[in-house]
Amino acid sequence: MISIFFWLLNSIGKRLLTRGLHKYHHLNDAMPSRAMTLLALVINIFHYVVLFFYLYAILSIIGVPIGTLVAGAGIISIAVGLGAQGLVSDIVNGLFILLDGQLDVGDQVTIQNINGKVTEIGLRSTQILSDDGTTNFIPNRSITAIANHSRNDQVVTIFLAFTNLTDLENGKKIIEQVNPDLTSKLQDVTTDPTLTGPVQDSRGNIGLRIKMYVANGTVDTVQTSFLQSYLTKLSENDIQIINNQLLKTNK
Repeated sequence: MISIFFWLLNSIGKRLLTRGLHKYHHLNDAMPSRAMTLLALVINIFHYVVLFFYLYAILSIIGVPIGTLVAGAGIISIAVGLGAQGLVSDIVNGLFILLDGQLDVGDQVTIQNINGKVTEIGLRSTQILSDDGTTNFIPNRSITAIANHSRNDQVVTIFLAFTNLTDLENGKKIIEQVNPDLTSKLQDVTTDPTLTGPVQDSRGNIGLRIKMYVANGTVDTVQTSFLQSYLTKLSENDIQIINNQLLKTNK
């Protein structure tokens, strides 16, 4: 009877937890990877809790002195507990990261000066794939600050410095002609480009600065399209630039 009771408790509990997490996933629009990780963690914890009480009940029924066993295993438990502190910290911190929705697989992030894309969020560690192909394994307990670049629109800033400052005004007119035409073709541009100039960059170059917001993950594509159009139109009008500086930041 005891075995049947705990078997039913384990089965019903898993079903209720699965149903509750699916409801959480639906209401909070959680990522499938995050929901599956949470489900596995919660079910495993529930399973071991049920198993612990089941073994406790069986030992009590057959007359095994549980108190004596617990006291005798005290020293071993302390040693194991101290050794498992790191593991527990990894799991707890990983759980809070998942519950808070700080990361999702595919996000572009910076963690401990490591830049890259999140490829996996585990209970013990988080994997970050750098642009050079390096896979970084970061223990969850060491994650204290996360810069997530994938939650808002991103900023594209293009600086064009002119060889001949007398061409600056003509260059400004050309850019003002290019911006609305290209913006209408690129749906990823979420705000109209703003043109500021003349301005001076950190190197002392005088030129024009164009700034716009774009959909997340489209920075490189939008930058390439606008810069190529600028260079083509300026070249057609015999206007030369001495350099270009592309700055990428987050909103």
